[in-house]
Amino acid sequence: MNGDEVADYNTIRNSTERAVRSASQKIENKGRKEKVVNILMEMESGYNTIIGLKALKALNINQESSPDYTQEDITQNIRTLKMKLSSPMTDADVNLYGALKKSIDENLDISELTWKNPIASTVLSDELDIVKNLNQRQRRTFMEPRENMKCGVPRLISSRKEDEFELLKTAERILGVLGGIWSNPAFITSTTRSMQSEGTYVTDVIMPLLRASLGDLPNGYICLSTAERQSLASKVHRNDGIGKVKMGKKPDIMALENCDGKLMEFLYVESSRIVCTATKKTDDGIKLWRELLDGSSYISSVCRPICNQFGVVGIQVAGEKIYLNVLINDASGIPRYFHLEHAEIPLTSENLLKQAMEQAVSHPPRNTSPSPTVTTPEHDYQ
Repeated sequence: MNGDEVADYNTIRNSTERAVRSASQKIENKGRKEKVVNILMEMESGYNTIIGLKALKALNINQESSPDYTQEDITQNIRTLKMKLSSPMTDADVNLYGALKKSIDENLDISELTWKNPIASTVLSDELDIVKNLNQRQRRTFMEPRENMKCGVPRLISSRKEDEFELLKTAERILGVLGGIWSNPAFITSTTRSMQSEGTYVTDVIMPLLRASLGDLPNGYICLSTAERQSLASKVHRNDGIGKVKMGKKPDIMALENCDGKLMEFLYVESSRIVCTATKKTDDGIKLWRELLDGSSYISSVCRPICNQFGVVGIQVAGEKIYLNVLINDASGIPRYFHLEHAEIPLTSENLLKQAMEQAVSHPPRNTSPSPTVTTPEHDYQ
Protein backbone atom coordinates (compact mmCIF):
# COMPACT_ATOMS: atom_id res chain seq x y z
CA MET A 1 0.00 0.00 0.00
CA ASN A 2 1.04 3.57 -0.66
CA GLY A 3 -0.59 5.52 2.16
CA ASP A 4 -4.31 4.81 1.74
CA GLU A 5 -3.97 3.67 -1.89
CA VAL A 6 -3.63 0.02 -2.91
CA ALA A 7 -1.31 -0.60 -5.86
CA ASP A 8 -2.51 -2.70 -8.83
CA TYR A 9 -2.28 -6.48 -8.57
CA ASN A 10 0.63 -7.01 -10.99
CA THR A 11 2.80 -4.48 -9.17
CA ILE A 12 2.16 -6.16 -5.81
CA ARG A 13 2.65 -9.63 -7.35
CA ASN A 14 6.07 -8.67 -8.77
CA SER A 15 7.18 -7.12 -5.47
CA THR A 16 6.04 -10.19 -3.56
CA GLU A 17 7.88 -12.57 -5.92
CA ARG A 18 11.12 -10.67 -5.39
CA ALA A 19 10.62 -10.73 -1.62
CA VAL A 20 9.87 -14.47 -1.63
CA ARG A 21 12.96 -15.27 -3.72
CA SER A 22 15.18 -13.19 -1.47
CA ALA A 23 13.75 -14.66 1.74
CA SER A 24 13.74 -18.30 0.58
CA GLN A 25 17.47 -18.12 -0.21
CA LYS A 26 18.19 -17.19 3.41
CA ILE A 27 15.78 -19.56 5.19
CA GLU A 28 17.27 -22.94 6.04
CA ASN A 29 14.31 -24.51 7.85
CA LYS A 30 12.28 -26.51 5.32
CA GLY A 31 8.89 -25.89 6.96
CA ARG A 32 9.40 -22.13 7.19
CA LYS A 33 10.62 -21.98 3.57
CA GLU A 34 7.45 -23.78 2.43
CA LYS A 35 5.23 -21.24 4.21
CA VAL A 36 7.03 -18.35 2.52
CA VAL A 37 6.79 -19.90 -0.95
CA ASN A 38 3.07 -20.65 -0.44
CA ILE A 39 2.43 -16.91 -0.04
CA LEU A 40 2.44 -16.62 -3.84
CA MET A 41 -0.40 -19.15 -4.09
CA GLU A 42 -2.57 -16.98 -1.84
CA MET A 43 -1.76 -13.68 -3.51
CA GLU A 44 -4.87 -13.23 -5.64
CA SER A 45 -7.42 -14.09 -2.94
CA GLY A 46 -5.56 -11.93 -0.40
CA TYR A 47 -5.46 -8.99 -2.78
CA ASN A 48 -9.19 -9.24 -3.50
CA THR A 49 -9.90 -9.39 0.23
CA ILE A 50 -7.95 -6.16 0.85
CA ILE A 51 -9.71 -4.39 -2.02
CA GLY A 52 -13.09 -5.49 -0.65
CA LEU A 53 -12.31 -4.35 2.89
CA LYS A 54 -11.06 -1.01 1.61
CA ALA A 55 -14.29 -0.52 -0.34
CA LEU A 56 -16.37 -1.31 2.76
CA LYS A 57 -14.33 1.13 4.84
CA ALA A 58 -14.78 3.87 2.24
CA LEU A 59 -18.51 3.18 2.12
CA ASN A 60 -18.74 3.42 5.93
CA ILE A 61 -16.76 6.67 6.02
CA ASN A 62 -18.97 8.20 3.33
CA GLN A 63 -22.11 7.28 5.28
CA GLU A 64 -20.75 8.58 8.59
CA SER A 65 -19.07 11.73 7.38
CA SER A 66 -21.11 12.88 4.43
CA PRO A 67 -21.40 16.67 4.70
CA ASP A 68 -24.73 18.07 5.82
CA TYR A 69 -23.85 21.49 4.47
CA THR A 70 -23.15 22.73 0.97
CA GLN A 71 -21.10 25.88 0.39
CA GLU A 72 -24.36 27.79 0.08
CA ASP A 73 -25.49 26.45 3.48
CA ILE A 74 -22.15 27.43 5.04
CA THR A 75 -22.44 30.97 3.67
CA GLN A 76 -25.96 31.24 5.09
CA ASN A 77 -24.75 29.92 8.47
CA ILE A 78 -22.01 32.56 8.64
CA ARG A 79 -24.55 35.22 7.70
CA THR A 80 -26.82 34.02 10.52
CA LEU A 81 -23.92 33.99 12.98
CA LYS A 82 -22.94 37.56 12.10
CA MET A 83 -26.56 38.68 12.48
CA LYS A 84 -26.68 37.25 16.01
CA LEU A 85 -23.33 38.82 16.83
CA SER A 86 -24.76 42.17 15.72
CA SER A 87 -27.56 41.94 18.31
CA PRO A 88 -26.21 40.71 21.67
CA MET A 89 -28.90 39.82 24.19
CA THR A 90 -26.87 40.81 27.27
CA ASP A 91 -24.73 43.84 28.07
CA ALA A 92 -21.85 41.56 29.07
CA ASP A 93 -21.61 40.23 25.49
CA VAL A 94 -21.57 43.57 23.68
CA ASN A 95 -17.79 43.99 23.61
CA LEU A 96 -17.20 40.28 22.99
CA TYR A 97 -19.65 40.05 20.09
CA GLY A 98 -18.23 43.17 18.47
CA ALA A 99 -14.71 41.73 18.54
CA LEU A 100 -15.86 38.37 17.15
CA LYS A 101 -17.87 39.93 14.33
CA LYS A 102 -14.97 42.20 13.37
CA SER A 103 -12.59 39.22 13.30
CA ILE A 104 -14.99 37.22 11.09
CA ASP A 105 -15.37 40.15 8.68
CA GLU A 106 -11.63 40.77 8.42
CA ASN A 107 -9.99 37.37 8.82
CA LEU A 108 -12.42 34.60 7.84
CA ASP A 109 -12.39 33.28 4.28
CA ILE A 110 -15.79 31.62 3.93
CA SER A 111 -14.81 29.93 0.64
CA GLU A 112 -12.21 27.85 2.52
CA LEU A 113 -14.65 26.56 5.15
CA THR A 114 -15.94 22.99 5.03
CA TRP A 115 -18.45 21.10 7.16
CA LYS A 116 -15.50 19.98 9.33
CA ASN A 117 -15.00 23.54 10.62
CA PRO A 118 -17.16 24.24 13.73
CA ILE A 119 -17.80 27.85 12.73
CA ALA A 120 -19.34 26.63 9.44
CA SER A 121 -22.15 25.30 11.66
CA THR A 122 -22.20 28.57 13.69
CA VAL A 123 -20.32 26.88 16.55
CA LEU A 124 -17.74 29.06 18.33
CA SER A 125 -15.09 26.71 19.71
CA ASP A 126 -12.47 27.76 22.24
CA GLU A 127 -9.89 26.36 19.79
CA LEU A 128 -10.81 28.76 16.95
CA ASP A 129 -8.25 31.44 16.13
CA ILE A 130 -10.87 34.19 16.35
CA VAL A 131 -11.46 33.14 19.99
CA LYS A 132 -7.81 32.63 20.86
CA ASN A 133 -7.00 36.11 19.53
CA LEU A 134 -9.49 37.86 21.82
CA ASN A 135 -8.04 40.16 24.46
CA GLN A 136 -7.98 38.97 28.06
CA ARG A 137 -11.26 40.57 29.10
CA GLN A 138 -13.15 39.37 26.01
CA ARG A 139 -11.80 35.85 26.34
CA ARG A 140 -12.80 35.76 30.01
CA THR A 141 -16.35 36.72 28.98
CA PHE A 142 -16.38 34.03 26.29
CA MET A 143 -15.16 31.37 28.73
CA GLU A 144 -17.59 32.26 31.54
CA PRO A 145 -20.14 29.50 30.70
CA ARG A 146 -17.26 27.01 30.70
CA GLU A 147 -16.12 28.04 34.18
CA ASN A 148 -19.67 27.77 35.52
CA MET A 149 -20.07 24.36 33.91
CA LYS A 150 -16.92 22.98 35.57
CA CYS A 151 -18.79 22.90 38.86
CA GLY A 152 -21.06 20.15 37.57
CA VAL A 153 -19.10 18.02 35.14
CA PRO A 154 -18.72 14.24 35.59
CA ARG A 155 -16.36 13.42 38.42
CA LEU A 156 -14.27 11.06 36.33
CA ILE A 157 -11.92 13.93 35.54
CA SER A 158 -13.35 16.92 37.40
CA SER A 159 -12.43 18.79 40.54
CA ARG A 160 -15.82 19.85 41.81
CA LYS A 161 -16.38 20.42 45.52
CA GLU A 162 -18.65 17.87 47.14
CA ASP A 163 -19.45 16.36 50.46
CA GLU A 164 -16.45 14.34 51.64
CA PHE A 165 -18.56 11.22 52.19
CA GLU A 166 -19.94 11.38 48.64
CA LEU A 167 -16.44 11.82 47.23
CA LEU A 168 -15.24 8.79 49.16
CA LYS A 169 -18.11 6.67 47.81
CA THR A 170 -17.34 7.76 44.24
CA ALA A 171 -13.62 7.12 44.72
CA GLU A 172 -14.33 3.65 46.07
CA ARG A 173 -16.47 2.80 43.05
CA ILE A 174 -13.84 4.06 40.60
CA LEU A 175 -11.01 2.23 42.39
CA GLY A 176 -13.13 -0.93 42.40
CA VAL A 177 -13.52 -0.67 38.62
CA LEU A 178 -9.80 0.04 38.17
CA GLY A 179 -8.96 -3.02 40.28
CA GLY A 180 -10.92 -5.17 37.85
CA ILE A 181 -9.16 -3.57 34.88
CA TRP A 182 -5.71 -4.10 36.41
CA SER A 183 -6.41 -7.82 36.97
CA ASN A 184 -7.82 -8.31 33.45
CA PRO A 185 -5.25 -10.24 31.33
CA ALA A 186 -6.27 -8.17 28.30
CA PHE A 187 -4.71 -5.04 29.81
CA ILE A 188 -1.72 -6.37 31.76
CA THR A 189 1.01 -5.59 29.23
CA SER A 190 1.41 -3.02 26.49
CA THR A 191 1.36 -5.86 23.93
CA THR A 192 -1.96 -7.29 25.12
CA ARG A 193 -3.46 -3.80 25.40
CA SER A 194 -2.52 -2.95 21.81
CA MET A 195 -4.29 -6.08 20.57
CA GLN A 196 -7.70 -5.15 22.01
CA SER A 197 -10.50 -3.88 19.79
CA GLU A 198 -12.40 -0.66 20.25
CA GLY A 199 -15.42 -2.65 21.43
CA THR A 200 -13.42 -4.38 24.16
CA TYR A 201 -12.01 -1.05 25.33
CA VAL A 202 -15.45 0.55 25.50
CA THR A 203 -17.11 -2.43 27.21
CA ASP A 204 -14.40 -3.36 29.74
CA VAL A 205 -12.91 0.05 30.57
CA ILE A 206 -14.79 3.15 29.44
CA MET A 207 -18.34 2.06 30.26
CA PRO A 208 -17.57 0.77 33.81
CA LEU A 209 -15.65 3.97 34.62
CA LEU A 210 -18.53 6.13 33.41
CA ARG A 211 -21.03 4.13 35.46
CA ALA A 212 -18.87 4.49 38.57
CA SER A 213 -18.44 8.24 38.01
CA LEU A 214 -22.07 9.05 37.20
CA GLY A 215 -23.64 6.68 39.71
CA ASP A 216 -25.14 9.28 42.05
CA LEU A 217 -25.90 12.34 39.95
CA PRO A 218 -28.48 14.63 41.63
CA ASN A 219 -31.01 14.11 38.82
CA GLY A 220 -31.22 10.40 39.62
CA TYR A 221 -31.33 7.47 37.23
CA ILE A 222 -29.84 7.72 33.76
CA CYS A 223 -29.36 5.12 31.06
CA LEU A 224 -25.95 4.57 29.47
CA SER A 225 -26.33 2.85 26.10
CA THR A 226 -23.48 1.11 24.27
CA ALA A 227 -25.61 -0.37 21.53
CA GLU A 228 -24.32 2.23 19.04
CA ARG A 229 -27.96 3.00 18.43
CA GLN A 230 -28.87 5.78 16.07
CA SER A 231 -28.90 9.16 17.79
CA LEU A 232 -32.46 10.49 17.80
CA ALA A 233 -31.22 14.09 17.79
CA SER A 234 -28.92 13.40 14.84
CA LYS A 235 -31.68 11.60 12.93
CA VAL A 236 -34.12 14.49 13.43
CA HIS A 237 -31.51 17.01 12.24
CA ARG A 238 -30.44 15.06 9.16
CA ASN A 239 -34.03 14.47 8.06
CA ASP A 240 -35.25 18.00 8.71
CA GLY A 241 -35.59 18.75 5.01
CA ILE A 242 -37.39 16.99 2.17
CA GLY A 243 -35.65 14.11 0.47
CA LYS A 244 -34.19 10.69 1.10
CA VAL A 245 -34.33 9.49 4.71
CA LYS A 246 -30.85 9.64 6.23
CA MET A 247 -29.31 7.63 9.02
CA GLY A 248 -28.40 9.51 12.19
CA LYS A 249 -24.93 9.32 13.71
CA LYS A 250 -24.16 6.41 16.02
CA PRO A 251 -22.08 7.39 19.07
CA ASP A 252 -20.15 4.66 20.89
CA ILE A 253 -22.00 5.55 24.11
CA MET A 254 -24.97 7.79 24.85
CA ALA A 255 -26.46 8.90 28.17
CA LEU A 256 -30.25 9.05 27.98
CA GLU A 257 -32.90 10.31 30.34
CA ASN A 258 -36.70 10.27 30.23
CA CYS A 259 -37.91 13.84 30.53
CA ASP A 260 -41.68 14.35 30.61
CA GLY A 261 -42.20 11.26 28.47
CA LYS A 262 -39.50 12.17 25.96
CA LEU A 263 -36.14 10.41 25.67
CA MET A 264 -33.35 12.99 25.83
CA GLU A 265 -29.68 12.51 24.93
CA PHE A 266 -27.40 14.69 27.02
CA LEU A 267 -24.01 12.94 26.82
CA TYR A 268 -22.16 11.40 23.87
CA VAL A 269 -18.95 9.37 23.87
CA GLU A 270 -16.61 8.64 20.97
CA SER A 271 -13.77 6.20 21.62
CA SER A 272 -10.80 4.75 19.77
CA ARG A 273 -8.85 1.60 20.46
CA ILE A 274 -6.11 1.81 23.10
CA VAL A 275 -3.75 2.51 20.22
CA CYS A 276 -5.11 5.61 18.48
CA THR A 277 -3.93 7.26 15.27
CA ALA A 278 -3.89 11.02 14.81
CA THR A 279 -6.46 10.69 11.99
CA LYS A 280 -8.85 8.73 14.21
CA LYS A 281 -8.52 11.32 16.99
CA THR A 282 -9.29 14.17 14.59
CA ASP A 283 -12.25 12.39 12.97
CA ASP A 284 -13.77 11.46 16.34
CA GLY A 285 -13.31 15.02 17.55
CA ILE A 286 -15.30 16.36 14.58
CA LYS A 287 -17.99 13.72 14.96
CA LEU A 288 -18.33 14.52 18.67
CA TRP A 289 -18.97 18.26 18.39
CA ARG A 290 -21.46 17.61 15.59
CA GLU A 291 -23.32 15.13 17.82
CA LEU A 292 -23.36 17.69 20.63
CA LEU A 293 -24.73 20.34 18.29
CA ASP A 294 -27.52 18.02 17.13
CA GLY A 295 -28.28 17.07 20.74
CA SER A 296 -28.37 20.66 21.94
CA SER A 297 -30.62 21.74 19.05
CA TYR A 298 -33.04 18.89 19.73
CA ILE A 299 -33.27 19.59 23.46
CA SER A 300 -33.71 23.31 22.81
CA SER A 301 -36.64 22.66 20.48
CA VAL A 302 -38.34 20.14 22.79
CA CYS A 303 -37.64 21.45 26.29
CA ARG A 304 -36.64 25.07 25.68
CA PRO A 305 -34.14 25.31 28.55
CA ILE A 306 -32.79 28.71 29.58
CA CYS A 307 -29.69 29.60 27.56
CA ASN A 308 -26.38 29.46 29.41
CA GLN A 309 -27.86 27.07 31.98
CA PHE A 310 -27.70 23.81 30.09
CA GLY A 311 -24.88 22.02 28.32
CA VAL A 312 -24.62 18.81 26.33
CA VAL A 313 -21.55 16.84 27.39
CA GLY A 314 -19.15 15.11 25.02
CA ILE A 315 -16.41 12.68 26.05
CA GLN A 316 -13.69 11.62 23.66
CA VAL A 317 -11.35 8.73 24.39
CA ALA A 318 -8.25 8.81 22.20
CA GLY A 319 -5.87 6.05 23.15
CA GLU A 320 -5.26 6.26 26.90
CA LYS A 321 -6.38 9.91 27.09
CA ILE A 322 -9.90 11.02 27.95
CA TYR A 323 -11.18 14.49 27.04
CA LEU A 324 -14.24 16.19 28.51
CA ASN A 325 -16.10 18.75 26.39
CA VAL A 326 -19.36 20.67 26.61
CA LEU A 327 -21.51 22.63 24.16
CA ILE A 328 -23.64 25.44 25.61
CA ASN A 329 -25.98 27.83 23.81
CA ASP A 330 -25.36 31.37 25.03
CA ALA A 331 -28.04 34.00 25.65
CA SER A 332 -28.27 34.76 21.91
CA GLY A 333 -28.50 31.08 21.00
CA ILE A 334 -24.94 30.87 19.65
CA PRO A 335 -23.35 27.47 20.46
CA ARG A 336 -20.10 27.78 22.40
CA TYR A 337 -17.95 24.65 22.46
CA PHE A 338 -15.50 24.20 25.32
CA HIS A 339 -12.83 21.69 26.23
CA LEU A 340 -13.13 21.32 30.00
CA GLU A 341 -10.54 18.81 31.13
CA HIS A 342 -8.40 15.89 30.03
CA ALA A 343 -6.70 13.07 31.88
CA GLU A 344 -4.91 9.78 31.36
CA ILE A 345 -6.81 6.54 31.95
CA PRO A 346 -4.71 4.46 34.39
CA LEU A 347 -4.75 1.03 32.76
CA THR A 348 -2.10 -0.11 35.25
CA SER A 349 -1.67 0.67 38.96
CA GLU A 350 1.78 2.13 38.19
CA ASN A 351 0.16 4.75 35.95
CA LEU A 352 -2.27 5.75 38.73
CA LEU A 353 0.57 6.14 41.23
CA LYS A 354 2.53 8.26 38.75
CA GLN A 355 -0.51 10.49 38.11
CA ALA A 356 -1.13 10.90 41.84
CA MET A 357 2.45 12.00 42.42
CA GLU A 358 2.33 14.46 39.51
CA GLN A 359 -0.97 15.84 40.82
CA ALA A 360 0.52 16.33 44.29
CA VAL A 361 3.48 18.23 42.86
CA SER A 362 1.54 20.41 40.39
CA HIS A 363 -1.43 21.16 42.70
CA PRO A 364 -0.41 22.37 46.17
CA PRO A 365 -2.77 21.93 49.15
CA ARG A 366 -5.79 24.24 49.17
CA ASN A 367 -4.85 25.72 52.54
CA THR A 368 -1.94 27.83 51.44
CA SER A 369 -1.99 30.23 54.40
CA PRO A 370 1.45 30.78 55.95
CA SER A 371 2.21 28.51 58.89
CA PRO A 372 2.19 30.29 62.29
CA THR A 373 5.26 28.34 63.32
CA VAL A 374 8.20 30.67 63.90
CA THR A 375 11.20 29.84 61.76
CA THR A 376 14.28 29.03 63.79
CA PRO A 377 17.02 31.57 63.09
CA GLU A 378 20.09 30.23 61.39
CA HIS A 379 23.14 29.91 63.59
CA ASP A 380 26.73 29.27 62.77
CA TYR A 381 27.53 26.38 65.03
CA GLN A 382 31.21 25.70 65.64
